[in-house]
Amino acid sequence: MTRALLAGVLVWAGTGVAVAAGLRLAFTRGAAARLHTVAPVTVLAAPLLVAGLALRPWSSWHDVAKLAVIAVLLAATGPATVVTAAQAVRRTAGGAE
Repeated sequence: MTRALLAGVLVWAGTGVAVAAGLRLAFTRGAAARLHTVAPVTVLAAPLLVAGLALRPWSSWHDVAKLAVIAVLLAATGPATVVTAAQAVRRTAGGAE
């Protein structure tokens, strides 16, 4: 498998996850359920897209460095942001901790 083909597969896989989550979001009721629906975008789709873009043949080393910083930030903050938002939704709905 060539590098360009692998990059294309990763980009399309990430795009597929994001589109599937977006389509599912339209049919999801409730704030907590919606957070569960969009969580795969930060956990799976974004890293796949970033990895695919980093492997593109036109990517230079500084493009890859910027994408690596974005990937680390998304991986570190994405799930925590979803959890924090879910806790806020739970408190607003009157749930006990």
